[in-house]
Amino acid sequence: MLDAGCGPGRHIFGFMDQFSDVTCVGLDLDFDSLQEGKNNLTLFSSISNKESTFLQGSVYNLPFKDNSFETIICSEVLEHVADVDATLKELTRLIRPGGNLLVSVPSYYPEKICWLLSKEYQKMPGGHVRIFKKSTLQEKVEEKGYKLEMTEKYHALHSPYWWLRCLFWSSQENNFLVNIYKKILEIQILRNPPILRILDNLLNPFLGKSTSFYFKKL
Repeated sequence: MLDAGCGPGRHIFGFMDQFSDVTCVGLDLDFDSLQEGKNNLTLFSSISNKESTFLQGSVYNLPFKDNSFETIICSEVLEHVADVDATLKELTRLIRPGGNLLVSVPSYYPEKICWLLSKEYQKMPGGHVRIFKKSTLQEKVEEKGYKLEMTEKYHALHSPYWWLRCLFWSSQENNFLVNIYKKILEIQILRNPPILRILDNLLNPFLGKSTSFYFKKL
């Protein structure tokens, strides 16, 4: 498995936990994130029977042979890159026939609201350079030789948090509403009480901050 744009390795460690006989590779441009992933790898290595690794590199030129991976994850990356088609072409080169491409991007309407509320949000260094409509991204990937198996939205409770941050962009660090909502999200992430879990699941189809696409290569 390759996680292209892995950050500190959240998906790597989750995959290692679920599939102990799969070799996992995390790739990212950010050195500090990779170092954090490498440090955490020593803590999680016991959950896998295979050796996993973190590498620095670009999604435009990946240092692997054709058909090297059964599964590639590309989570919250395509909204950042300058050339989506070149990225998808390179990922496709690496996935063997019948393999899986798992993509997630910010959902259209929650992201659009962020853009409308704050010009500064759009201009963040390394920020989002585009908003995907679901049908547009599906078409882009399918034309590379994939079949869409399913989609899902998630993190609905994160959408209002980002709207508040955008609305109070210049004062968000000290804003009462932003800080209160942040504490609610921290409770959800760390404890996930039933009321927040149920509310999140109910709102996901409408307010899900991100949309995941599960593709199979033909």
